[in-house]
Amino acid sequence: MTTLAKPPRSLDLPGLDGANPLGFLAALGTLVTVRRAGEADARLRWRRGFTWVPLLEHISTCDPDVLSATVADALRGRTVSDEDERNRVKMQRAFDAAKKAVEDKKKEIRTRGLRGKDRTEAIEAEVRPLEPDRDQKRRQWLDALKKAVSRPELAVGKHIDCTDVEYRDHANTFLEGSDQADREALDLLAAFGSDACLEKSGRIAATPFCFIKGSGQQYFLDTVRQLMELATLERVRQTLFESWGYRDEKLSMRWDPIEARRYALMDRDPSASGNESRTMSMANLLAYRALALFPSAPRRGRLATTAWDHADEHPTFTWPIWEHPAQPDTIRSILQLSELGTARPDRSILRARGVVAAFRASRIKVGTGSNYKINFSRARGV
Repeated sequence: MTTLAKPPRSLDLPGLDGANPLGFLAALGTLVTVRRAGEADARLRWRRGFTWVPLLEHISTCDPDVLSATVADALRGRTVSDEDERNRVKMQRAFDAAKKAVEDKKKEIRTRGLRGKDRTEAIEAEVRPLEPDRDQKRRQWLDALKKAVSRPELAVGKHIDCTDVEYRDHANTFLEGSDQADREALDLLAAFGSDACLEKSGRIAATPFCFIKGSGQQYFLDTVRQLMELATLERVRQTLFESWGYRDEKLSMRWDPIEARRYALMDRDPSASGNESRTMSMANLLAYRALALFPSAPRRGRLATTAWDHADEHPTFTWPIWEHPAQPDTIRSILQLSELGTARPDRSILRARGVVAAFRASRIKVGTGSNYKINFSRARGV
């Protein structure tokens, strides 16, 4: 007797708003995550309701709780032993102390008001001897980190600030463990930056999606690691299937325009007790997983990242909404449509490729001087 295969299912994700950059990225991250969890035929498209709602198609369940459990399990990653975690913390503290010793010595030399040759001699005599110890402790910390991360790309560090040599080492390691069906860590590394684009510090230039760089002691990849520890069925369900209640504090990638809280427009200090910024933790974590679809590469002497335009003072992120079910490789192609990068995209050209709408948001600084945060502006249709 022949057993009929279950027909593929589809499921709306009404909690996600395609006109919000965080909602759009979280939808893509959900697709990436469910395919990683075994839904190899999953596709994503959008339908217009009160807003743009994503639909997962060609999946094996239409039960929100089943899907939420699958996504939560996939988001948590592998289990890290207590011993490896203790060693990571120990090595990180040692590296942080050695790094601080170098920075403190530089500051102390600056307070002396030295100039020219005297300043150079002081740096050579007092700073340079501290740097080998700092560099050794950094290597020890990175080695410990590799054993204490739930996902391989988190071994890059707390932040996307590795050297070109470290970047190539990670690339070779990820390449050895990848194949055509499983290359997410390699794709994320390609999204983070390029060993051909370096800052003056000698570290790689980070993707423009990197909005958190140490303000409030929060770092890009370290925030991802902490968010993974919060992944539960209930949190995922609230993100994908309910109106966002913004119940979560602190841990955020800052990709939701609602978090761009301008002091001058508020009746209270935004840092005051009871007035702290809140977010949706799992939306942030799912959005991070979407970065595998946004590779970076050198272009005209600087880092270029899929869907970003740096022509103006404020870099802009432009994303499409499509009506036909698409798998990740197809979405990568849609995101790179040259028409999306124009000031006023030709809608007839986009519609011929299945794109029914497009939105754009700017990368902005909120705050003054060195006391600022990076956010997205509210999106507008283009």
